[in-house]
Amino acid sequence: MQTLTKLWYLEQFDVFKVLSKSQLNEVAETSIHKPYKKDDPIMFPFNSQKTIYLLKDGCVKVGNYTENGEENLKYLLNSGNIFGEMALADGNSTDFVVAAENCTVCTLHMDVIERIMSKNKAFNRAMYKLIGLRLRKVEFQIAQIIYKDSTTRIIEFLQELGRDFGKNKENGLIVKKFLTNTEIGKLTFTSRQTVSSVLNRLKRNGNIDYNDRVIKILDLQNV
Repeated sequence: MQTLTKLWYLEQFDVFKVLSKSQLNEVAETSIHKPYKKDDPIMFPFNSQKTIYLLKDGCVKVGNYTENGEENLKYLLNSGNIFGEMALADGNSTDFVVAAENCTVCTLHMDVIERIMSKNKAFNRAMYKLIGLRLRKVEFQIAQIIYKDSTTRIIEFLQELGRDFGKNKENGLIVKKFLTNTEIGKLTFTSRQTVSSVLNRLKRNGNIDYNDRVIKILDLQNV
C-alpha cells in the first residue's frame, strides 16, 4: 500500500490528528496492512510483538483466558477502533484478539508510537485517554453483571449490536449473524441455553427475527 494511502487512512483516526506531518509520515511508513479471515488469531496474550492495531474493516472479538484455560470473551470492536494499546500501560496485555469475520488490520510498531508519545504531549494524552476509555468499558461490564439480570444483559447486547453493526432496512436493523449463541453467552456472562431461550422469546413476541445468516432487530425498546 502506498504511503499516501496509509496517511489518508491514519488521518481518519482522531488520535492521530494531533501529529505533525513528519510524525504521521513516520507512523505510516512503518505500518503494515494485512487481511484476516474469520476466526484467524490477530493478537496473542501479552502482545509479544509489541504492536498496536487499527481495525480498517470488519469486526474482531477481544477476550482473555481464565486460570483454568477457558476462553472469556470481553467485547467486540468494529471498524475504526484501535486495540493492543493496553500494552502501553504496563508493557503487557493478557487479551487476545480474533477475527469475528473477514477483516483488514493495520499494524503499528510500538516503539515508533512510544517514541512519538515522548515528543508529542497531545498525542501522549490522547493515547492514555484511549486506555482510560477501555478501562471504563470493562468497569461498565462488571456493573452489568452485578446490577442487571441475564435477560436485560442479552437485550442490551442486541441493542448495542444493532447500533454498532446494524444496517437500516425496512422495519428494522439487519445485523449479520457472525456470533454463535455460545459466544453471545460469553459476551453477556450467561449460558448458551439462556441466550437461546431469550432469543426465541423475543422472536415469538415480534421484537426480533433471525435465521442462520442475520438477526433483524424490530423493536427492543418495548420489551
